Amino acid sequence: MDNRRIGLAATFWFALVLVIGFTRPEPPPRFLTLSAEVYYDKVYGSWKATMLANHAGLDLQGIYIEEPGPPGSFSLPQFEEWSTDDDTHVEWVDLHILETHGLNPTPEQIRDEWVDHLNHDIWVATRRARDLMDEGLLPPDTGNAENNPDGTWSISAQLQTELFGMLTPGLPALAATYAERFARVTNSGPAVEASVFFATLYSLAFFEDDVPALIASARNMTKDDAIIAPIVDNVVMWHQENPDDWRATRQLIRDAYDTDPMWWASRVNFAVTIMALLYGENDILRTIEIAALAGWDADNTMATAAGLLGLIHGFNALPQEIATSTDVYFNEDITGDLPRYDTVTEFAIRTQSLAEAMISSAGGTTNQVTYRIPAESPPYQGR
Repeated sequence: MDNRRIGLAATFWFALVLVIGFTRPEPPPRFLTLSAEVYYDKVYGSWKATMLANHAGLDLQGIYIEEPGPPGSFSLPQFEEWSTDDDTHVEWVDLHILETHGLNPTPEQIRDEWVDHLNHDIWVATRRARDLMDEGLLPPDTGNAENNPDGTWSISAQLQTELFGMLTPGLPALAATYAERFARVTNSGPAVEASVFFATLYSLAFFEDDVPALIASARNMTKDDAIIAPIVDNVVMWHQENPDDWRATRQLIRDAYDTDPMWWASRVNFAVTIMALLYGENDILRTIEIAALAGWDADNTMATAAGLLGLIHGFNALPQEIATSTDVYFNEDITGDLPRYDTVTEFAIRTQSLAEAMISSAGGTTNQVTYRIPAESPPYQGR
């Protein structure tokens, strides 16, 4: 090959390298960043919204089944204090478990803390799991179908695990792993999948504020053969078909999913939560109202949906009705060494401390100003 041809070939390859170099897509960022101040604002907002929505729905449980509540019949009550309720106090104990025993508590440690603390105001599969612990069983055997048959259909776990999404900002696979592990203390059915889905939503919501996009992302992380997968798909489709009429979608939900033994079933309440989030259109008060009037296990659906929007908006952007609600938490039902009174502020502070440990355990770094969170979390080890 003569020198001219060699020169032309070299020029061609040099130009090709330049083209490839300029057109190659940028590699995805290895870390997400979140300020410590923003994290606290979001988690405090989530806890505040959860408490108000939970307690606003207590008197509505099981009221609206055949038909939804009438328009204009719901208003937010005022409370001087939040008392323990299974939508929140199991997570209060879970905070204590992780603080006391570290991020990887053993089944024996979980059992011992439940025996010490969770003895009142627990129901159905949660009650059965607690009784099985007295018989010597450990999680997850306390939640499997043979030992805990109500856990195959009831809601129990999905009202007790949103915490794990708060603890894992931008780490949805890690959120899913923790949610499933703690959900299997009480359940083996769709509530386990719902727990994973909601924890994933919360984890993703630190970096995404569009509710339909969040639901789509969590659905993409859900296997197509999961019990909850067609529920999400159908509710999204029904919302698209009836964008201005949540009551029409509510009837479709009742026809399709209100076939379990009681109104505290997982599937119908999971569907209602997705419905309220979609029709609420990022308005937290509207979302709470739709969940309240939709019926079934209203306090649960209201708390989960409100907690997600409280996290998205953060405390500083909450409506006055929520932001100025009481900070006092009264321990009415939890036994053992947990305090008689606590505060929602303290819930948020403790959640932040554990989240920093979670981020570090996943390969990130934290300081008083900024969190650097791995953009690719460890894979979800569940189903």
